[in-house]
Order: sequence, then C-alpha cells, then structure tokens
Amino acid sequence: MNLSQLMDNGVRQQIRQRIQAGQLPTDHTIELWHGPGLGKTCDGCGQAITMAERMNLLCAEDWRPIRLHAGCFALWDEERRARPT
Repeated sequence: MNLSQLMDNGVRQQIRQRIQAGQLPTDHTIELWHGPGLGKTCDGCGQAITMAERMNLLCAEDWRPIRLHAGCFALWDEERRARPT
C-alpha cells in the first residue's frame, strides 16, 4: 500500500489510536532492520506485510518487536512527532 492509500483507509486514525492506547511507542525506538515483509502482522494497520512489501522492524523500550509497513512507519513517525509533549 502506498501512503495515500493508507491515509484513505483510515490507517492514520488507527495508528493514532494505537499510540494513545500505548500499543505503539511515542518515542523513537531502535531501528533494527528494513527489508521485505515476512508475512507478519503490521503493528500499525493490522494487515500482513507480504514479501512484496517493505517492512521496518523496530525495538521498543520494553524490547518488544514492532513491525510496520514502510507507509505505516511514516504515518507512525508523523503521529508520534505531532503529539504534545
């Protein structure tokens, strides 16, 4: 999915809600890996990240892995930066 499709599908709102609920981190995490998806679920949109799609693998402060489509990563990064401090 490209970024405009993600925004049209309400993924931005979904990611915003997951940040507010503590399911996605608010601080920048350790970026571990970028590459093809492995069929795992995206922690941003809840859809599988296929081998044909790019996946970003992050490590949260509590060491749990965060998997995001490249587009979901961009939306997450925008949303976490937009939060009041």
